[in-house]
Amino acid sequence: MDTLLSTSIELNKVNILLTLLFSIGWIVIAKPLQLYHNSSIRFALANLLFALALLLDFRHPDNPTLFLWVIADIILLISFIIYNLALRHLFRLTIDPKWFSSMIILVSVAYVLFLPGWIRPETVAVLSLVMVIVVMLATLKMKFNALHAAFSASIASILCLADVLIITMVSSKLTFWAFAVPVPQNSLFFSPYNPSLMLWMQVVLIILINTTAVGTTISRLIVRMKYLAEHDQLTGLLNRRAFQSQLEYQFSLFQRYQRPFSILMLDIDYFKLINDTFGHSAGDKAIVHTARQLKQQVRQSDLVARFGGEEFIVLLADQSLTEAKLIADKICQSLSETKWADAADPLTISIGCVEASQARDPDQLLKLADDALYQAKANGRDQAVMAGSKVSYLT
Repeated sequence: MDTLLSTSIELNKVNILLTLLFSIGWIVIAKPLQLYHNSSIRFALANLLFALALLLDFRHPDNPTLFLWVIADIILLISFIIYNLALRHLFRLTIDPKWFSSMIILVSVAYVLFLPGWIRPETVAVLSLVMVIVVMLATLKMKFNALHAAFSASIASILCLADVLIITMVSSKLTFWAFAVPVPQNSLFFSPYNPSLMLWMQVVLIILINTTAVGTTISRLIVRMKYLAEHDQLTGLLNRRAFQSQLEYQFSLFQRYQRPFSILMLDIDYFKLINDTFGHSAGDKAIVHTARQLKQQVRQSDLVARFGGEEFIVLLADQSLTEAKLIADKICQSLSETKWADAADPLTISIGCVEASQARDPDQLLKLADDALYQAKANGRDQAVMAGSKVSYLT
């Protein structure tokens, strides 16, 4: 018994030390490295609370303190709520304050009723652990869905192993309490179970949950870097390099399966005059306004990109040249009818339209669209012009 107790004490110290070390690691990630500050601070706080729960929850058979055990289970619940919040910040998901506050209120009420002895301490502890399971089930679902959408089911499953382990451990603890044989003092807290095994599982849990949290953070960083590499920072649209990659893919589909598509190349009229008259910040505002209007006027399946400066490009999947011209006219009308600045006239835009069947390759397609755009400029701007007939594909 003394050997078992000594081993448990040492393992408990290891667990507390691990959580403190990981807390320091998350603070380093948040402060000097400035990576996902809000999430990293919450991960650090969750580790600190978990360490406190371990410290209070350690069961010494010669000096059992029910009050500390109840507090430990409540702190454990709070630590996993903060862990959930950290992941929500990491994945940029909305937070439902009513859901979390209702759980805190429920446990707080149970704790208040426990203080004067109106309810048994086991009730508070069981309620806290049930809430832990509820929080972690919600966390598991949220985390898996977010990672699955960004990567794959296999990667999401690996990074969710720690969450599954937490649910398994807490469920096992509740199951033991539910089916434990009554012991002296009629309290389940005095029921013996294998503390060394539970502490070893906690060692694995602490390491696993923090390493998978780091892996999740790195995965979000990779997604963010990929997004920045493929999108224009001002408008959030695809950038030129990403669009050209998609264009080559769509053109290969056209050549293999004759799947049609069209291109709109657009340019804001008199953009230099806007910058000279209202300043470069107004020019940025005009670009953002145009990007927003473009996104509103095309389908979600269409690709919209900022091609450079005040120039944009749109890929219309499964659209003929005639259909593309109708969409281009609608875009011109939409811009001319919307206000983008208080003291400025509405923006106008010139558009060149071309169909995939008019070109031999993506480069020629872009050249034809650019020629049509300059023809629209030469014709007086604020209009869409279709590129020449399919003869250019044959020459």
